[in-house]
Amino acid sequence: MKLKTIAFSALLAYGTSAVTNAQPAPKPFGVTPNDRQLEWYDREMIAFFHFGINTFENFVNEGDGKAPAAIFNPTALDCNQWMQTLKNAGIPAAILTAKHADGFCLWPSAYTDYSVKNSAWKNGKGDVVREFVDACEENGIKAGIYLGPHDRHEHLHPEYTTEKYKKYYANQLRELMTDYGKIWETWWDGAGADELTTPVYTEWFKIVRETQPDCVIFGTKNSYPFADVRWMGNEAGHCGDPCWSTTDSIAIRDEAAYYDALNQGVLNGNAYIPAETDVSTRPSWFYHPEEDCRVKSVADLWDIYCTSVGRNSVLLLNFPPDRRGLLHSKDSLNAATLRKGIDETFSNNLLAKSKVSATNLRGKKFDPRYLIDNDPKTYYAGKDGVVTSDITFTLPKAETFDCLMLREVIQLGHRTTRWSVEYSNNGKDWTTIPETSSLQSVGNKWIVRFNPVTAKYVRLRILAGNATPALNTFGVYKQSEILKQ
Repeated sequence: MKLKTIAFSALLAYGTSAVTNAQPAPKPFGVTPNDRQLEWYDREMIAFFHFGINTFENFVNEGDGKAPAAIFNPTALDCNQWMQTLKNAGIPAAILTAKHADGFCLWPSAYTDYSVKNSAWKNGKGDVVREFVDACEENGIKAGIYLGPHDRHEHLHPEYTTEKYKKYYANQLRELMTDYGKIWETWWDGAGADELTTPVYTEWFKIVRETQPDCVIFGTKNSYPFADVRWMGNEAGHCGDPCWSTTDSIAIRDEAAYYDALNQGVLNGNAYIPAETDVSTRPSWFYHPEEDCRVKSVADLWDIYCTSVGRNSVLLLNFPPDRRGLLHSKDSLNAATLRKGIDETFSNNLLAKSKVSATNLRGKKFDPRYLIDNDPKTYYAGKDGVVTSDITFTLPKAETFDCLMLREVIQLGHRTTRWSVEYSNNGKDWTTIPETSSLQSVGNKWIVRFNPVTAKYVRLRILAGNATPALNTFGVYKQSEILKQ
């Protein structure tokens, strides 16, 4: 059900070259995604692997940079096992913590001794980053790198200065961006990095763009001017409602508005920086055996999916490898079961055989029937200057459903700003699904769950907007029973 990445020029060409009544495709509204952001949205889910020296300490998640490098010693590291989990879970991309805030490097960096080259693992001859990116390539997974800007180990040096660290980090960034093939995302965590101002990130940004032009940059705080995607303000897995892909360069720097601007975005903001939602399968980011009984259930993961991917975001789901260098079977099984439940749910759009009508029509090539044709190249659009529309679906027979999903043509910008969904059994008397009574944003994907209803008629109401609607998909579904586990 994923909206495949379509070059914006191709989308416009499609809509313009096959028109009726000389009706061109709608023009974009406001700021729109670049090609990197379109590819990123198409991933839908990304795996995070928090693995490092913290894994080998006792219940440490934020190391102080003092642990000896020698303690890093995975006994059975197998990155291909990680990738098998991702393939079973339908996750197409992954990010490795090459250096967390403790400063320990998972590759033999030429610029520090605090790395795997001074660990017991493989007698100092190993390279976790190499094994990770090679496994990604072998399994068709897109590799990303977390190179934490904050480094407590470097802070321990008496001669530490921000200027010296800027060069140190730049050297390590260049190592990772040039020695390990294609890198799809780099993660600039803002935690603890307040001293690293925008001029510092300017140099680092240039390295990424010169060496990896297609690399998505995750940024926040002082790296914000260079970010393709933003942090969404918490680590619980829940985006705001609404959650706009646009934000504002002033609002996000205002401390009072900071978390709202991250979590909800800013309607009609001046920058297109969508939210990436990070959360762990466990209470902690790094592996602790004490948490084997606290792995998030399938039902928990489904809730997170619906409040992240289902709220115009991309889900970054952390799987912490243990001291062997392997993922726990429970984390892997729950992720695979989540995928099965997602596929079972969204493979059956109960509106697929319905008759469709709309009060706002643009022309045959933008017919409302395209909302249910499961084709990423087609979409429904209304007439220019008319931002509302009632789209009615008449089913062959009454169906019971408890979930819906709507997708906007994000290449054309945020257009719809208020919408709801109603149902009826006679086509005259309509009841609003309560959970849709105050919906605003749509974006790449919006999912709503509710108590089951049975109806023969469903009406999607576009109630307000910046511009005429441009919608790719609408459906109602019955949630898979396995998502309740």
